[in-house]
Amino acid sequence: MAYTTLSEIDKIYRSQVQNKSAIKHSTPEKRIGWIKALLRRINSEEKAIEKALYQDFHKSGIETTITEVLSVQMELKHIAKHLKSWMRDKRVGRSLMMPNVNGYLHHESKGNALIITPWNYPFQLPIVHLASAIAAGNTIILKLSEFSPYSNQLISKIISDLFPKDHIAVVEGAVEETTHLLGLKFDHIHFTGSPKVGKIVMEAASKNLTDITLELGGKSPAVIDKNVNLKQVVKNLIWAKFVNAGQTCIAPDYILAHRHQKHQIEELFRKELEEAFGSDPLNSPDYARIINESQFERLKEGLESAKNLGAVIISGGRLDAKLNYIEPTVITNVAATNPLMTDEIFGPILPIVYYSQNQEAIDFINSKEKPLALYIFSKDSNFSKHIIRHTSAGSTCINDAMIQIMHPNLPFGGINNSGIGQSMGKFGFKSFSHERAVADVKIMPVSSMFWFPYTEKTNKMIQWIRRLF
Repeated sequence: MAYTTLSEIDKIYRSQVQNKSAIKHSTPEKRIGWIKALLRRINSEEKAIEKALYQDFHKSGIETTITEVLSVQMELKHIAKHLKSWMRDKRVGRSLMMPNVNGYLHHESKGNALIITPWNYPFQLPIVHLASAIAAGNTIILKLSEFSPYSNQLISKIISDLFPKDHIAVVEGAVEETTHLLGLKFDHIHFTGSPKVGKIVMEAASKNLTDITLELGGKSPAVIDKNVNLKQVVKNLIWAKFVNAGQTCIAPDYILAHRHQKHQIEELFRKELEEAFGSDPLNSPDYARIINESQFERLKEGLESAKNLGAVIISGGRLDAKLNYIEPTVITNVAATNPLMTDEIFGPILPIVYYSQNQEAIDFINSKEKPLALYIFSKDSNFSKHIIRHTSAGSTCINDAMIQIMHPNLPFGGINNSGIGQSMGKFGFKSFSHERAVADVKIMPVSSMFWFPYTEKTNKMIQWIRRLF
């Protein structure tokens, strides 16, 4: 598909700036209508979505349904159901100092929004963030990744059929087109991608003091307590790590397991991986591929470097460059300086690190940047609470993995290096909205207590206020 020209980008941008006031004043019913129209179209395109994801990723139809379609359908239904409530003015508590003031919060759209999405979930991520921006009443430029052409083509068709370009427009392109977009003044930028590129987006946004949401990555650990059903945990981790061939921002990036579990956990990974994908996962209909040659080479180099420095492959390790295929791989004894332990892996390679004392595991987590997710497997709530209290992460899931993003009433987002701001559901709506504080004064101005000239009466009023609080 041809990239959008810079002149066409400018034309779309100008039309959306002119139209953003009209979209801002759209009613809840109008916005819900847009969301429902999008949902109906997605429902009718399920087979086409499956085909596009297979062409981009060799992704199975069932996995596409779970990770790309179902999650979008749930999100859009949730927004349509609750949007009227979210948009209503929200009263805040009264103050003893200001009994005549009616305080409330009014949500207004930020204006024109730019959404930059990645390639790893090329249907789900663009649509769920787009839905939040629609719900908040923005005009939107949706910049899709250049690495998922089949998914992009389908999204572009859906959006162009449903929305005029002065409301929502899809932009195709690579670095030049993205750089051009970042040079324009938006009221909000939502970016999903790596911390490295996130810093570039943040720097560009700062020039116009543009609000941003950054959904980045990081090394998300999975901590396993001593007393767990280890077979269940291993099966859980295999699903969470190897869905989408590990190309998931909240996938477990490495495991911290107790030393006494070493033999059992390694045997279980060998057994359960074969149960999941067969003796040769290359032939499994359920296992996806690496998105492109560049990502394949990055992962290959990390794996080869780890082996050269003494890493031990527990299971997997086979590759096929022609197919961008990397077998589900579990590895241990990886050098601390290896990219597999310093950088987010974002692929089907899972290192295991063994610890003896709980503090050792905590120190290991805290030696790295704050992760996007942290997983804890334990039957002991005190263990889980201790890990949570002594670490920091964008989200945490106990005794499961990756399902936190599907909870309709929980926010999704990182902290520091793993992200800024929150998304999904009400939190996505709020990210694309401005929560305006309104103080509606009745009868007489509160400030009349402090009018010039200051006198002893003013001083007594100050002392009275102090006693109130």
